[in-house]
Amino acid sequence: MDATANLSLPVIAPAQAQKHVTHNEALRALDAVVQLAVIDRDLTAPPGGAAEGDRYIVASTATGAWAGQEGRIAALQDGAWAFYRPGEGWLAFVADEALLCYWTGTAWADVAGAITTLQNLALLGLGTTADATNPFSAKLNKALWTARPAAEGGDGDLRYTLNKEGEADVLSLLMQSAWSGRAELGLVGDDDFSVRVSPDGAAWTEILRGDRAAGEAVIGHLRVGRDMVQNVLPDSGRFNGNANNTAFSGIAYAAPTYLSPTSGAGLAAHAKFIHDNDDYGGAAGALDAEVKALVEAIRPPGARRFGPEWYVIEVTQKASGTMSEPVDIGGTLYGLAFTTLFTALPRRLTFAYHVKVKTGTAALTLDSGRVVRASRDGVAQPKAAQTIANGDGWTHICVHNVPNQYGYAYDLAQLKLPLSGAVWLALPKIVFGHVDLDPELGVLMNARMFG
Repeated sequence: MDATANLSLPVIAPAQAQKHVTHNEALRALDAVVQLAVIDRDLTAPPGGAAEGDRYIVASTATGAWAGQEGRIAALQDGAWAFYRPGEGWLAFVADEALLCYWTGTAWADVAGAITTLQNLALLGLGTTADATNPFSAKLNKALWTARPAAEGGDGDLRYTLNKEGEADVLSLLMQSAWSGRAELGLVGDDDFSVRVSPDGAAWTEILRGDRAAGEAVIGHLRVGRDMVQNVLPDSGRFNGNANNTAFSGIAYAAPTYLSPTSGAGLAAHAKFIHDNDDYGGAAGALDAEVKALVEAIRPPGARRFGPEWYVIEVTQKASGTMSEPVDIGGTLYGLAFTTLFTALPRRLTFAYHVKVKTGTAALTLDSGRVVRASRDGVAQPKAAQTIANGDGWTHICVHNVPNQYGYAYDLAQLKLPLSGAVWLALPKIVFGHVDLDPELGVLMNARMFG
């Protein structure tokens, strides 16, 4: 053997004369390639002013004293350039780039580019030092995350998944100024999404909460889906006429302009809720039995004597003939008895009302083309026709509608009656947006109510 297998170091042969020459040559090779750090890897010719021991990686298309030595390690030793052929996997630190590179067998490549997997790191600091409290730390001015597109083997999506151990723990994004908290959003001590702010990092005020159970947004102490909606009907659904909608008591019935009977059906006043009524300790008059049943369904004891007055109306389908938009349910035809709001409407609106069957049955049809979702007594309903009977008592219907292709809607209630069928209808509400209105809501005020 004339040389070692890996570094090609010359070996001393038995009975060799001048053994020191071979030994010194091996030492020079070790000095050149062990703990390899080169000054540059982009030069094609020797630099001027090179000092003894300087090392370089020879770049492509080398010239002069380096001609034909591309990719090799050039070391100035004893005033002359010596060249060493790298082996696959050799590492070299390139000083002018402050990076580590390796020999692939055909070229020098950056080590960083070869790292594709890091597992179970205890600490990672980017531009700063990580510690036990902050095992992942970064000091930088910008950060970019982008989804891997399908063309590169991804699916085009980017989703962060953050998880905490239990409901009482914190999962949040904390924003600080001069290392003092100013805003925080996330799941802070419970499982409702919240946003809170602080003037000093110590006192915090919640400004927004997403109630996960109710599916509602709470701003401060206001629930957007309950406290910030207004009935757009001119009389707040009290059936007391447009000109009288600020009256609290002593109201008279007026046919609603927003409900129009169809094809011979009829709308008529049945009875009203009386402010300070006799049934619950007042002296202004007794309640009709159906009005009383509805009041007891929507108001707790102790809250049934007073309140803004409103009417229950009776809707009666004609006795014979052809009905508008008939639907056959179990062999019985149901048709429209009234229409609603022939006027341009927003893209999302909610119609809610209380209904009780007087004669026959009624049908909740839930047109799949114009109904996004619906609930009955607060319970979500499938988009399928269903009947309502007298034995169901007062029923609360809430329908999330969209207008037809012309921007109108004539069947917001989605309610149909058979021939000679009749229902009592009370407290209709139309609000913008899709809102799950509480079945226990009575008169929902509008912008003009009470002055």
